[in-house]
Amino acid sequence: MSRTLERKRNLIGGIGFVSFVLFLIIGGFFLTKYLTSDNEKEKIQQKEIDNLKIAEEKELIYFTNEKVISEDPDIVFQDIVVNIKGNETLNEVINNDMENIRSSVKKISESEVDRSREILYEESDIFYSLERNYLSYESSKYLSLIIYDGEYNCYTGSTINKLKTYNFSLGTGKQLSNETVLGFNSMSIDDVKNKVRVKLEEDQKDFSEDSQINFDETLNGITLTDAALFFKPTGKLYISVIVKTNQESYNDTIELS
Repeated sequence: MSRTLERKRNLIGGIGFVSFVLFLIIGGFFLTKYLTSDNEKEKIQQKEIDNLKIAEEKELIYFTNEKVISEDPDIVFQDIVVNIKGNETLNEVINNDMENIRSSVKKISESEVDRSREILYEESDIFYSLERNYLSYESSKYLSLIIYDGEYNCYTGSTINKLKTYNFSLGTGKQLSNETVLGFNSMSIDDVKNKVRVKLEEDQKDFSEDSQINFDETLNGITLTDAALFFKPTGKLYISVIVKTNQESYNDTIELS
């Protein structure tokens, strides 16, 4: 009886061992195939992106002629390069403003300063300057560039007064209009304004009674041509908005899809 039981145990153990080995072989095959497939997809996608580039060894967006004007406040002047074939003229258009921005710097030591007011970062010697900052996002399908134009003064610090975005297809390299971007999400500019209004109405609840959002002025600044739409790496669509208030304006980012 004990030998029979032992044989059964050995048989069960043998079957279990064989099953485990088969599991490892089959699982390893599919895992290798899956990982290889993903790696191949990434290589193909990277090759497609490299084919879009003007300079293959550079990033899709990079900077030249960088000059640090001040670390505190953080003011840096630089030219931008959208490294996608067919956008050479766009680079010229964006960088045309830089001559005016670079020449805007005024020093505290050379200006009439109101000493009755608090002076910010006096050791930097920056009295006034125009500012331009950039932010970019890359997803699997899109490249988005956001340009923040503003100004700095030594009394109130930095403010953003203009937003501009550019969106590109990573499949074709073509620049996408706002109408096209909204079409991808079956939205109109009125849908965008409604989403922005809902978000701002919620934000208003957290403000003090002295601080009021100017809804009409804020929403009137959102047009089909100029709305600062962009994609984040998740592929979701957002808008950057300058929110007007009865005090200081501020920049907000709102999810649309």
